[in-house]
Amino acid sequence: MNSSSALVLLLAACVSALPALAAERPLTLADALARVEAGHPQLRTRDAESRLAAARAAQAAARPTAEISLQLENALGTGELRGARSLETTLQLSRAIDLADRRSARTAVAAARNEAELLAWEERRRELHAEAACRFIRVVAAQAALTAARDGADLAQRTAEAVARQAQAAVALPGDVARARIAAADAKLESEHAEHLLLSARHALASLWGAPAADFATALADLTVLPPVAAYEVLVARLGATPAQARFAALARWRTTEERLARRTAARGEARWSAGLRRVETTDDFGFVLGLGYALPNRAAGDASAAEARAERERTMAEGEAALLTVRATLFALHQELGHARIEHDTARDELIPAATAWLAAIEAGQAAGRYHPRDQIEARTALLAARRRQIQAAADYHATLVEIEHLLAAPAHS
Repeated sequence: MNSSSALVLLLAACVSALPALAAERPLTLADALARVEAGHPQLRTRDAESRLAAARAAQAAARPTAEISLQLENALGTGELRGARSLETTLQLSRAIDLADRRSARTAVAAARNEAELLAWEERRRELHAEAACRFIRVVAAQAALTAARDGADLAQRTAEAVARQAQAAVALPGDVARARIAAADAKLESEHAEHLLLSARHALASLWGAPAADFATALADLTVLPPVAAYEVLVARLGATPAQARFAALARWRTTEERLARRTAARGEARWSAGLRRVETTDDFGFVLGLGYALPNRAAGDASAAEARAERERTMAEGEAALLTVRATLFALHQELGHARIEHDTARDELIPAATAWLAAIEAGQAAGRYHPRDQIEARTALLAARRRQIQAAADYHATLVEIEHLLAAPAHS
């Protein structure tokens, strides 16, 4: 498995402990990938793919099978040939002569096909690992969002209780109490929503290794560390050497070997030898029979097969070029999203959260002196919760986008 800097940094930045929902050890990204590797049906096909490749190679290298024939001559005729009086029986063994260059061409076709299918399997494996990493990121982000939602619900409940006490002391109006109660109810619903989003994310991740339900308590990673990424011009230059392009090249080589085999088949016929024993009924004697045969080449069929293989190769090469154009555009869009996610994360961390925190602290400090209205506290709390959510979502978007970029490159995206 090609490790990427995004995945490595996710593991390296893991915090030492998190509040656990169960006594089991928290799940790391390495644990999740190992479970997917062991449990996903698609990845369990690796042995079958290896056996299939070996079978193709053995089939291509196998010599033509021998044929046994029994011929009856001079029987059931008239006169001297009446009945079996002059019967001649020949038992014969024959087989096509398998020339070394034709056998080598068959072996080359099998080897090229096996290479292309191995690269396709590895590409599916990388796609599955990338999907597992993205789902892991979503679980970590959902955990952080749930913590923020619970903090917001707790603060909203405390605000509602404080406003109720102020109303009893004739400091707050009944409308303020109702507004605070509505805000507390909304915060509680948001917390419940965040909880079921986390459960869904955990279930989606566990399904990749075949678990019927989430079999881990928490996912352990720190998404706030955003690794640097190389410039788009640096990354796009690497796309020509990716495994995806190597697969198209392998497919083209496979079609080239098929064309070569078809041309050799069209240029040469098939020689056969035969040998056996003949028994003559009239004299009760045996004789040795030796024969050579030659099947003329079918040039029309061979040329058609070669033309088909050549057209398949040209189509494959065109598809590879089209895929490269598409992946370039995708890489550019992802690189732009990555930059936006970093700006959004850093702005939330450095500006929005500190400002909202200071705003809420000032309101709480000045409420005793009656300088702030209860709705000011609700507004500040809402702003702080929104800023925390924005940072969490931006961090998750950054890492998920980085996983997609490094999946396209099949390599780290750092400079």
